[in-house]
Amino acid sequence: MEKFGKSQSVLRTEDHRFLTGTGQYVDDIAPDGALFAYVLRSPVAHAEIIALDVEDVRASTGVKAVVTAPDLKSAGIVSGMAATVLQNRDGTKAAAPRRPLLAEDRLRFLGEPVAVVIAETFDQACDADELITLDYQELDVHLELHEGGAQIHKEAPLNRAFDWSCGAEAATAEAFEKAAHHVRLSIADNRIIASSLEPRGCYAEWADDRLHVCVNG
Repeated sequence: MEKFGKSQSVLRTEDHRFLTGTGQYVDDIAPDGALFAYVLRSPVAHAEIIALDVEDVRASTGVKAVVTAPDLKSAGIVSGMAATVLQNRDGTKAAAPRRPLLAEDRLRFLGEPVAVVIAETFDQACDADELITLDYQELDVHLELHEGGAQIHKEAPLNRAFDWSCGAEAATAEAFEKAAHHVRLSIADNRIIASSLEPRGCYAEWADDRLHVCVNG
């Protein structure tokens, strides 16, 4: 195998500082006086939002702001999160439902962000979050791997995100049809997933009239 080829082991250099307690996390490098944000997330996979009341939260100790979808709209933030949209096999565009930063009229997956509480301390933000009233009417969910079931996005009929392929499908089928022999082989490939000690975190601060945002990798 090549000296610098793929599948080579990599010498770890970060273990010593973590094992000796000198590793740094977002809490270690956040600016002095930083505020903390806590996100209220959907407790169900699919539901219609009946009411979202955050008025008691705004008056809670240490709370500086509470942000909901209407607040974003009032601030002119109306675009959703961007995503790559594929092209279906028939040439049409794949489903591209709007993905709001905070849930608007419906909850569409478990853990979807609904509101954000910003407070002086993390504990204050957590306590204030419990004062939010979220009323919803649960809807049917779709858990199967095949098409159909309760429709989650109107832009994705039958809950189909895309129908995509690559290569020469017709030529490949013809080659198999003409082949003298067919060989099938099952290959197991262990998938290695990095499990970080700290989830995705970030902080932002004004520095020299610019907004400096630091996001961990």
